Amino acid sequence: MANLKKRKKSVSKVKSRGKYNVSKYGLKPLISVLVILLFMFFIISRVTKSFNFADPKFSKEIAIKNIEKNEKALLTPYPTASPKVTPTPIPLRGFCLHVPVLMYHHIQPESVAKQLGQTALTVDSAIFDKQMQYLSQNGYTTLFADELINALINHQTLPKKSIVITIDDGYEDNYIYALPVLQKYGIKANIMLASGLMNNSNMLSWDEVKSLRSSGLIYFTNHTWSHYPVVKPPQVKIEMEIDIAQKEIQDETGQKVNVFTYPYGEFNGNAIKTLQEKSYIGAFSEIPGQYQCDSFIMTLHRTRVGNSTLSSYGI
Repeated sequence: MANLKKRKKSVSKVKSRGKYNVSKYGLKPLISVLVILLFMFFIISRVTKSFNFADPKFSKEIAIKNIEKNEKALLTPYPTASPKVTPTPIPLRGFCLHVPVLMYHHIQPESVAKQLGQTALTVDSAIFDKQMQYLSQNGYTTLFADELINALINHQTLPKKSIVITIDDGYEDNYIYALPVLQKYGIKANIMLASGLMNNSNMLSWDEVKSLRSSGLIYFTNHTWSHYPVVKPPQVKIEMEIDIAQKEIQDETGQKVNVFTYPYGEFNGNAIKTLQEKSYIGAFSEIPGQYQCDSFIMTLHRTRVGNSTLSSYGI
């Protein structure tokens, strides 16, 4: 009889294994575990949603809608007359070259910009023509981005009046209005391409990108896949944005991509380290200034140009 009771007690213990004993431990530990599990599920679901590259409608529409709004919030409006030239804000260290890097976004008639609500980021195409004519007539040598960066790396001199033209994001007006002007004066330019936004309304198509490349006047830099601010975690998304854009641009153009341009001009130490680990040789910020140094080769400086003569910017 005693043995039977022992067997029943033993079976009872086996059945109870794995069950939470509320009377013994109370509810607090159980609630804590459930809260932690729910929090982990929330984080995983948010991260997974942020990687939804397979939904082009979501990513492209949101990104394009926000570029104008965020750029306007971060940058002052384009000056229309007598802009003040801001000097390089840090002491010059290392090997340096005086090479202004001009920054544009939209190049189109002012009337079109008004219709599209893009006036804050537009330089009128007729004024752009006059600006490029000025460079041509005054003996400026236009460079591709990698030419400037390689000169800094190798401590090479460049022609006295060297200059770099950059056009951010990859808008279709770059093909419609900017390219004919560049061809007219034989001027090189660089388009900072957010590759995931291509083939969308008001953005370049991949066929247009290929045509720009075949002109011999255009070099492309990586501007992320969806114009994503690379200061914003998680790290895996930052790397995906960089890697996918690099692959798409290289596959579509045949050009090697190892130069980066920070969306919204935002960068930090982690972004710089990530790019360097991926063998990027240089990157462009939106810090104003006309000198470029190897000491800040991952945050090269640019002059934001508006509807004024280039001479008013000290060019």
